[in-house]
Amino acid sequence: MTAKRFSQDCVEIALANLKAGRISRRSFLAASAFAGAGAVALSSGDLLAAGKPKQIVHANWGGDAVRCTGDIYGKAFTAKTGIPVVVDGSGPLEGSIKAQVDAKNVTWDCCDSDFFSVLRLGRAHEAEPVDYSIVDRNGYMAPYTHDYGVLGYWYSYTMTWDTEKLGKKAPTWADFFDVDKIPGKRTLFKYMNGALEAALLADGVPPEKIYPLDVDRALAKIEKIKDHIVFWDSGAASQQMFLDGEVVMGSLWQTRSQLIKQDTKGRVDWTFDQGNACPAGWVIPRGNPAGNEWGNRWLAHLQTPELQVEAMRCFGQGPANPKSYDIMSAEERAITPGTPENLKKQIPLDSEYFSAHYDDVLNAFLDMISA
Repeated sequence: MTAKRFSQDCVEIALANLKAGRISRRSFLAASAFAGAGAVALSSGDLLAAGKPKQIVHANWGGDAVRCTGDIYGKAFTAKTGIPVVVDGSGPLEGSIKAQVDAKNVTWDCCDSDFFSVLRLGRAHEAEPVDYSIVDRNGYMAPYTHDYGVLGYWYSYTMTWDTEKLGKKAPTWADFFDVDKIPGKRTLFKYMNGALEAALLADGVPPEKIYPLDVDRALAKIEKIKDHIVFWDSGAASQQMFLDGEVVMGSLWQTRSQLIKQDTKGRVDWTFDQGNACPAGWVIPRGNPAGNEWGNRWLAHLQTPELQVEAMRCFGQGPANPKSYDIMSAEERAITPGTPENLKKQIPLDSEYFSAHYDDVLNAFLDMISA
């Protein structure tokens, strides 16, 4: 669900950048000029190794993400293989994937999912195994080469603040929770991500000991200043809070933070320092229509560095393939969550932990903020 909300927000940001003239329509549509780059994923000999399916169906979270994914990844794949790519934007919820698999009526070949959901689907035997004779393990950072899914992209929750009210120096999470030292409203994500980690950092927990989460301690920390927090449920809402001067600082998706910085000409700034870096994954549902081999060939195609960089430029998603960073500009690397230098500043979300505890922790958080 968290990857879903982030992906939907990335589409809104791409449209905003297009309207503001920060990207061209050509860049937005990312037309088939990248077909040549995609060709590296599959060789001619590979194509003869298996019968071709009539199509590949990739499921994501809708809106113009359907068009951008099709134009960036889909056209390049079709140009090489002759296989059409259909992008289904109806939303591949974990429960929907399980329902299709259990009914033996799977319509998707690859799904955009939180990485902790990838782990859960694998354990439940609801996902196809990744074939690492087709998919390059070196195309991902460890430990995101799971038996049943791979890293799709990175996104982050980052400290964002109003420099006119707080100054140029980035506040800390301890500052965030000190309402006597720094008055004014703050904002956190309504659905928990990034909030508990920030609370524990503010309470003195070292970054390397954040997980497993001390949920009660984190909730108590947030509850103490709950009256000073406005909870956002969409990227657009979080942006408007800063534009209206409603909040002085908050935890936002890095894509939205960068857009606010641009729109306010630097009045609002942000940092990756002590951010929460979140991995999203690609997973092949068990019994996918195109079959395991072609599902894996699609995963291999999604690794193409040039295509991942173009997707980053369109959506703001941090590339999963480390080779992508070698072809990005210094300015792009500075705002991309998955680069080695930016990951060092952050706390990567513990997917193993959340694969076991996400539902219970989220429900406890929602109960606390609604009480």
